[in-house]
Amino acid sequence: MSTYKALVKSSPSSPLVLQTLPLPTSPPPPGTIYIHPLYTNLTSYARAAANNAYSYPVSYPFVPGHCCVARVSAVPADAVSLKPGDLVWVDSVVTARDDPSAQFLLGFFGGASNAAQGLMRDVWRDGCFAEHVAVPLENCFVLPGELFEGGRGHAVRDMAALSFLLVGYAGLEEAGVGAGTTVIVAPATGKYSGGAVLVALAMGAKVVAASRSAEKLKLLEQFPGAVERLFTVELKGSVDADAAALLAATGGKGAHVFMDVSPPAASGPDTPTHFTAALRALRRNARVVLSGGIQSDISFNYIEAMIRNLTVKGKFMYEREHVQRMIEMIENGNLVLGERAGLTVKGVFGLRDFEKALEVEGTSEWWGEDVLLAPCANK
Repeated sequence: MSTYKALVKSSPSSPLVLQTLPLPTSPPPPGTIYIHPLYTNLTSYARAAANNAYSYPVSYPFVPGHCCVARVSAVPADAVSLKPGDLVWVDSVVTARDDPSAQFLLGFFGGASNAAQGLMRDVWRDGCFAEHVAVPLENCFVLPGELFEGGRGHAVRDMAALSFLLVGYAGLEEAGVGAGTTVIVAPATGKYSGGAVLVALAMGAKVVAASRSAEKLKLLEQFPGAVERLFTVELKGSVDADAAALLAATGGKGAHVFMDVSPPAASGPDTPTHFTAALRALRRNARVVLSGGIQSDISFNYIEAMIRNLTVKGKFMYEREHVQRMIEMIENGNLVLGERAGLTVKGVFGLRDFEKALEVEGTSEWWGEDVLLAPCANK
């Protein structure tokens, strides 16, 4: 086969079109690996790309698709462990090899600097909504066969969930979360925030999950470890009432960590009430991790933060070591994915059925009921 199919967006105002493109005729150059994407999550940015509402900096034309589970099709001469046929997780965080500050997200976000945007434009423009993709060698992580055998019994498609589990894991790990710590996650019922709750439980923490929806909080109660260490709080929108409820859920001593995973919709002229409430429910020397998508200013009390020795840390995505450690957590049985963790799948669609996949996906950003695009699921 000398061609492959890909969903291409040619300009900001053009639709996503399934195109036939020529396959490379030569082996991958050093530092590059060719993959066949098997499964990738369909999220809100895919709807934006299809509806001409895409606002992230990218270079056109480009193929969306920020990360995937894939099968290696060809490796470069400088690959020493990866080989054709390997099942891999393809990470979306591309980092310039000579400047770690230049980062962008494959098939999604061109980065915040000219260097990062140039790297996407000139080298790694296309993402995973395709039958063939060229990606950096270091962005491929082997998924051991043991993950899919014996008592673990994961399905290959379960690994697509790594895309929204890793974000929470990185922030939690860098905040020192583990057995004996108490973590507040708010809001806690979206894809990324629910993932943070699942991972925090897998790390051994006591977790206080907060949301305005009591119904959606119930979805988290099936997580492994939830019976013993998960406490839920239905937010009312009152700082005083919510702070009291969060503090009570910690056992009255306050949490060691607050992870904010607010979506962009929480942006606005005022600081979200859950943010202020969660700060009040922290103990001395606690850590605040910002891993959400708020695009406006937030505020907190300077003196209160100083007196309680609070540390506020922003965390963008994750590092390579976080990917490897999470795979090891799954391999060791600490972290469970798939239906046992509420990660149900509403549908799996090929590239030709992309529009139907969007209809099924709808506008839901809540935990579970994922929609997967499967460009090469038969490989």
